[in-house]
Amino acid sequence: MIGGASPLADDTGFDGFAVVDLRVAGVLAAPLAVGTRMPSRVLTLDLGEHGERTSVAQLALVAEEDLVGSVVVACVNLGVRRIGTYRSEVLVLGVPHPDSSPDQAQALPLHVDQRATPGHRVF
Repeated sequence: MIGGASPLADDTGFDGFAVVDLRVAGVLAAPLAVGTRMPSRVLTLDLGEHGERTSVAQLALVAEEDLVGSVVVACVNLGVRRIGTYRSEVLVLGVPHPDSSPDQAQALPLHVDQRATPGHRVF
């Protein structure tokens, strides 16, 4: 079910959660992607001492000026995923966008306080 309520997942225990590497990321750029199946943005993310990474995310309903300069949460250890001609290196966490069409998963990114340091682990 895209964007709607779904059942809670089974318990993974703390050890299952501990292997997910969530980091603070500053958004440096967020242009619209060209040639992707779903409307998306290509985010350039600042992960501090871990460098810059790219994420292709269904954030097309969020204005670029609202994304650039914001601080988001990203999962950095899921591997690289090809989306159209792009390499998506990290997953930006989000919640369903209220204006998303039912056949898409347009999202609102999870933001953290501007004082958070890019690259720091989320726990």
